[in-house]
Amino acid sequence: MIDRRAPAFAILALLLATPVPAGVAVEPPTPPPAPTLPEAADGPIPFQILRRSPANLPVIPVAVAGHRFEVEVAADDASRRRGLGGRNRLLKGTGMLFVHPDVSVRSYWMFDCLIDIDTAFLDRNGRIVALHRMKREAPRRAKEYRDMYERRLKRYSSRRPAKYALEIPPGELTRLGLKVGQVIELPRESLDALAR
Repeated sequence: MIDRRAPAFAILALLLATPVPAGVAVEPPTPPPAPTLPEAADGPIPFQILRRSPANLPVIPVAVAGHRFEVEVAADDASRRRGLGGRNRLLKGTGMLFVHPDVSVRSYWMFDCLIDIDTAFLDRNGRIVALHRMKREAPRRAKEYRDMYERRLKRYSSRRPAKYALEIPPGELTRLGLKVGQVIELPRESLDALAR
């Protein structure tokens, strides 16, 4: 008699009771493939604010070359100006996405940055227009005027008009194999609504 409350056990019992002819190999079932991020053709990960960062910025998921990153969104002048300055680490799988209200040639620097940062400048469609491996600069020296400090910082240009910049941990541009011309799918409409 089969107990209807446990049909899986009944099916398993029937399978175990079925004889297997000698010399026939029985292979275990293949597990389903691990879930992957959507391909570029499927579009971006839907816009979702996961939480607020310690800097009180929204954190959203973004797919970059098939890998999930949780990035802080810097969408106003104050947060874009502060950027990752003052941070002493950037964990794997995290970063910052700068969203500008307009499209223009951009120039970034490592003002008060304590760590190296990889940066991808993106146009209005999320296409990479420039890549930089930005190196930590020597900190501002005692008695060094701010303007002197700013003058000695290297500038990193987008070279072409850009609307977004993605900053991720050092070494990630190489690990992910990112190249100029590739597209990083972003929830652009939602991000653009945040830009001020």
